[in-house]
Amino acid sequence: MNGADGGDLFTDVFWKGPKDASRVLVISSGTHGAEGFCGSAVQSQFVASGLTLPDDLAIMLVHAINPFGFSHLRRVNEENVDLNRNFIDFDTELPVNEAYRDLNHLLNPVEMTPEKLDASLAEIMRLQSTMDFLTFFKAVSGGQHEFPAGVQFGGLEPQWSRKTIERIWDVYLSKAEIVVQIDVHTGLGPSGVGVLMMAANPDEPHKAITADWFGTMMVSPRPARQEDNAFGGYMNAGMEQCLADTWVIPMTLEYGTEPPEVVLRAMIEDNWLCHHGEIDSERGRAIKERLMRVFYPDSKVWESQVLARAEEVFAQALAGLAELSVASKETT
Repeated sequence: MNGADGGDLFTDVFWKGPKDASRVLVISSGTHGAEGFCGSAVQSQFVASGLTLPDDLAIMLVHAINPFGFSHLRRVNEENVDLNRNFIDFDTELPVNEAYRDLNHLLNPVEMTPEKLDASLAEIMRLQSTMDFLTFFKAVSGGQHEFPAGVQFGGLEPQWSRKTIERIWDVYLSKAEIVVQIDVHTGLGPSGVGVLMMAANPDEPHKAITADWFGTMMVSPRPARQEDNAFGGYMNAGMEQCLADTWVIPMTLEYGTEPPEVVLRAMIEDNWLCHHGEIDSERGRAIKERLMRVFYPDSKVWESQVLARAEEVFAQALAGLAELSVASKETT
C-alpha cells in the first residue's frame, strides 16, 4: 500500500515537553484523510508559534491518522473504512444501522449520471423532511457495518490505522494522568466556524470543566442503548477505552465549509468514482477537485478564520490544562 505518488505512507508524531509529563494536550489530524489539509495547517501554526509550556505539561501532535485517505484524497482508508466509525469492539455483535439500509441505494449508486445524482439528492432531502434530526443523522452519518462499498462504512475488523494510533497512545500516553484530546475535522457547520464538540453525560466532570475553558460547546450525550451504538466507533471514544487509567477529555474541533447537501453530494460522487468510475479521467479529476474543496475551501478568508479559531482554542486548552489536576475530577 502506497501513497498517490507511489511513496511510503506515514503517521507522524510531534512531541514537546517532558516525556513523563502528567498532563498532555493532544491535537490530531487526518482521521478523515481529505480533511487532513486543515488539520495539518493548524498543527503547523501551533508548532511555529514557539510556545512555552508550563512544568509537567506536554503537547503531542499526531499528523495524518489516515495517511492513505490523505494522500489519495478520500475521507476513508484503503478498505473504504471510515476510521471514525472503526473504534468498536469487534469481538461482540456488530451494531446494525437499520436507518441506513433504506438510503444505501441513494448514497451508494452503481450508475450515476448528473440527472440520477440530482434525483438521489432530492429524494434524500425529501426523506430528511420526514425524519427527526437524530434519525436522519444516524442514517446518513452514524456509521454502518453492512455495506462495504457504502458510505460511513465502519469496517469488519480493526484497521491498521486504528492499530497504529492505539500503539501511539500506549507508547506516549499510558503514563499520563490527564489527556486533553482535540481531533480536527472539516465539512460540518457554517463556513469558517470552528465548533468544539464532545460526548458527555450531564454528570461527567469534563462537561463543566470544558464549558469554563471554552464557553459554548456542542455536547451530545453518550449512547445509552444498544440500538444507538451506530453512533459509535469514534476515535475519541477509542482513546478513552485504550487509556482506561487516564482521565481523557475528548473533543472534536469541526470547521464548517459548504452547505450539507453540497458536502453530501461530493461524498456520494467520490464513493461512486472509487468503486465504479475512472479516477484518472476528466470526470474523475473534477470529482476529486470538488471533494477537496468541500473539505478544504480555496478561500483566504476561510483559512484566516480557521487559523484564528485554532489559535484561540489551543491557547484555551493549554491554559485550562495547566491549572487542572486529577483532584478536579472529584470535586467538579
